[in-house]
Amino acid sequence: MFQFNFKRFGLIGGISILLIACSDNDPLLQKSGKAAFVPTDDVVFSDYIAKSQQNIEQVLKAHRPADRNYLGNYTLAEAAAMRSPFQVPKLNSDRCTDASKGANKGFLLVHGLTDSPYLMRSISDSLSQANPCSLIRAVLLPGHGTIVGDTLDMQYKDWNRIVEYGVNSFQTEATISELYLVGFSTGTSLSINYIKQHPETDSNHRNDKIKGLVLLSAAVKANSPWAFLSPIVSYVKEWEWMGVFSEQDAARYESFSLNAGSQFYQLTKDMTKPEYTLDVPVLMAVSADDQTINASAARTFFCQTRNERRALIWYQSIDPSVNTKIANDASQQCKQIINVALNTLEPQFKTVNLAHTALSMQPNDPHYGVKGNYHQCKEYADNNKQFTACQNDDQNSVFGETNIDDLNTDIKPAYTYLRRGTFNPDYRHLESRILCFTDSNCSNSDLISMTGKPKIQAISIQ
Repeated sequence: MFQFNFKRFGLIGGISILLIACSDNDPLLQKSGKAAFVPTDDVVFSDYIAKSQQNIEQVLKAHRPADRNYLGNYTLAEAAAMRSPFQVPKLNSDRCTDASKGANKGFLLVHGLTDSPYLMRSISDSLSQANPCSLIRAVLLPGHGTIVGDTLDMQYKDWNRIVEYGVNSFQTEATISELYLVGFSTGTSLSINYIKQHPETDSNHRNDKIKGLVLLSAAVKANSPWAFLSPIVSYVKEWEWMGVFSEQDAARYESFSLNAGSQFYQLTKDMTKPEYTLDVPVLMAVSADDQTINASAARTFFCQTRNERRALIWYQSIDPSVNTKIANDASQQCKQIINVALNTLEPQFKTVNLAHTALSMQPNDPHYGVKGNYHQCKEYADNNKQFTACQNDDQNSVFGETNIDDLNTDIKPAYTYLRRGTFNPDYRHLESRILCFTDSNCSNSDLISMTGKPKIQAISIQ
């Protein structure tokens, strides 16, 4: 998802690579006319996937300059596959029927703003390994996946519609009795909004099979106090100043339109109000240092949820004063919060604190992982030499959130290059709790206290 930041006038979007000198002439900043779509409920999910991937590839071939390479040298077909909605297994006929292996479970995965379903791939792998007979589906938010110019006129109401399509696609699956919504960033906002728009029936029973929400980098409020201006500014300005880049990430957009920020604000502007309080089971994960969303608002939102089956994984701040402030705020204190201290993270991953963009990906992901093809180096976008060094210099680089640059000297870690985090060094513990939360045989006490057997093994960066 993007990053709200008005220090440089506007809303800064996501990953930033090389600045485009003449953005008005960049074909990727123009509308393709073939943005991602919302199918009707009678469209089979596998057909939706095939048509979406075909459309993405066609748009990339038509609009992406031939000399504009992705970091990692992905082909356009490979990029389209990364950005496309997906299903595991690919065909319903390939599913097994063993209830002990999750045959009764469905998972709907919803990505964030400027992202794509690729940001949910690690979660999908974890769920599939633990529940090989389950059905996992990931949708593509309209305006995403093609070219960033398609964000200029996307609407959050269409995002709501694609989530409804995803939920509805499970209703005709007779073997599925438990459905979990798993969202990242804006995907969490959409999941919360779905529950608000579809409350329980009078019999205190949901008729859509939803048993709980998993909310990663939960986005109930923007981090910037000026976010309310985004709908106004977007009428007179298309792109955030210093927020247009060369689109070298095969998995998601790098540039950020002001309309993208406007749509997120309109989706979430009332989300901290009581009518959005969740009654369903919920597992949340949030970083105290998140620079995209308001982490304190997310923590308070969790404390106000009403279902007994709940847990919040809270990654503490690198700044002791932030941790003290949170500890002294009564609205942010409640039971079932799992505090994760940064000094417990495995040092080989060289992660100094948890970025908004990091939580959903495992460290060995081939694209965003510690040794992946892509590193977020937006701080060096205007200096080719430094940008290249940030991409390749593992010895002198650290992973973290963008607030690291502003820390006082006495608590600021030593580094030459800061890569904004794109993977979670604590992923194996997050994974364990997600699997417990989505297992009715795993108790609430286990959910809170478990250390969990890692599903992935630590990898070396040497």
